[in-house]
This record gives sequence, structure tokens and C-alpha cells, in this order.
Amino acid sequence: MLEEDEEKPLDMSWPEKLHRQLLYLLLSPILFPLWVTLPDVRKQDARKWFPFTFIGSIFWIAFYSYIMVWMANTIGETIAIPTEVIGLTILAAGTSIPDLITSVIVARKGLGDMAVSSSVGSNIFDVCVG
Repeated sequence: MLEEDEEKPLDMSWPEKLHRQLLYLLLSPILFPLWVTLPDVRKQDARKWFPFTFIGSIFWIAFYSYIMVWMANTIGETIAIPTEVIGLTILAAGTSIPDLITSVIVARKGLGDMAVSSSVGSNIFDVCVG
């Protein structure tokens, strides 16, 4: 039986390696608001805050989704690409990347069947639901 790896809390301390520092600078504007506003409910004393964390997570997903669509639309208007083309290419690829990353992580853990099922299932869901 495969043991589940316990996830570590988000660490906002400055990393030592250069590539991690660059990634830190790139992701900190996205991660810092999450770190400040959402309590880590994996800690025993913060478990009572799980409804707030759940609602807050939904808010942040909606907020970042809005920003992503707004930025894609602005870039499309700037370089004269129709909104429909931006939606069918850039945003469609952007919403498939998390599914790809999930499949890669699961495959690296040795669960190839789950990775294939995730890839096929997410694409069917995206086509049928949107």
C-alpha cells in the first residue's frame, strides 16, 4: 500500500538556491495573499477555521480566474487577436495545465493508471462541461 505523503505548510521564507529564488519572486504575488488570508487547517488549533478556508479558497479561485481572463483579453486586444481565438487557445491551454501537472505528479508516484484516467477524464469533462 502506498503511504500518503503529508504535505508541508506553505513556507514563505527566502530560499537558498538561485532557481528557487527566481520561482519565489515569480510566485510570491500570487501566493502571499493566500498565505495571509487563508489559515492552514492542517494545524490542530486552526481546524475550526475550515469553512472560512473553503469559502476563501473559492473566492481566490474566482478572483484569479477573473484576472486570467481579463489579462488574456487585454493582451488579445493589444495585439489584435479576436477574443474567440484567445478563448479557444490561450485560456483553454491555461486551464489544462493544472490537469497535466496533476497527471505528472501522480505518474511519478507510480500510479500510471490514475494518471491516464485523470488525463482522459479531465479532457472529457472540459469538452462536455466547458
